[in-house]
Amino acid sequence: MKRTISSTLFSVALLVTFYAFTLPAADVFKVDTTKSKIAWTGRNVAGGKHTGEIGISQGDLTFDGDKLTGGSFTIDINAITVTDLTGDRAARLANHLKSEDFFDAPKFGTAVFKVTKAGGSGSDWSITGDLTIKGITKPITFPATIHQSGDMVHAIAKEVKIDRTQFDIKYRSGNFFSGLGDRAISDEFQLDIEIVAVK
Repeated sequence: MKRTISSTLFSVALLVTFYAFTLPAADVFKVDTTKSKIAWTGRNVAGGKHTGEIGISQGDLTFDGDKLTGGSFTIDINAITVTDLTGDRAARLANHLKSEDFFDAPKFGTAVFKVTKAGGSGSDWSITGDLTIKGITKPITFPATIHQSGDMVHAIAKEVKIDRTQFDIKYRSGNFFSGLGDRAISDEFQLDIEIVAVK
């Protein structure tokens, strides 16, 4: 009886080991930070706006076949730039965005997005994930187009709306300060994300 149980257990162990080694491995694509970018747009209530870019310092996307199953990328807050202004004016606004009024880069030098759920087929996807800014994590969901070709993935998400006040960025928010008039800044800012990743 003991010999039969031992033999059965040994056979099960062999099957589990064989199955584990024959499972297809997930494909991990590393973000090419030189080709990936995030463009931002911020607006005020009077209709004016500013634009710029934020650097991506690292990241990866995980696929099971043609299905996105996970991923994350790290945003370098210290790499914020302004594109609608030039010279000293662009530098002053970029430095203000890095200050305590906004992203507080000296204390929170990075922001992170981590995929928690992805659904779709072909190139059309809905991405849900956790966005962490200033140490505060909130879930966001947005549509994206994803093209996988051989050893490269190209993902684009346009007009991703982020409510900055959820991340304790309340500077000139009409929902928190009165009497701002035309100086009030919209609570939402917009991100246009382009990710290029390779195996």
